[in-house]
Amino acid sequence: MCHFKSWYLDENGYVVKCEKCNYFQVCFGTLMLTLSEMDYQVFVELVARKKEDHIPMNDPNIRCVLLPTPSGLVHGILCERELDQLHKMLQDTDTEMKAQQLIGLFENIH
Repeated sequence: MCHFKSWYLDENGYVVKCEKCNYFQVCFGTLMLTLSEMDYQVFVELVARKKEDHIPMNDPNIRCVLLPTPSGLVHGILCERELDQLHKMLQDTDTEMKAQQLIGLFENIH
């Protein structure tokens, strides 16, 4: 049975990681993905690349962004606003995880 550590939570979704099996669960809108650590990193990179490469439309609420996932069989379809929110969610999660790693390093010194 999984025991989740919450890394991010807001009205749009969440990112948690099981402390036993090390799988991530990413929930955003109607999309929920369960990802290995490697697939999670791939997904974070896919979202960042998509955000960087996307050419803005006239209306940020039109669902025109096709977002692949590490499985290759599942894709999300987002509007620009949602892509921005998902990207922010994943970047905030990454920042929080890195901060906890640094704190852990300092705690291990003492």
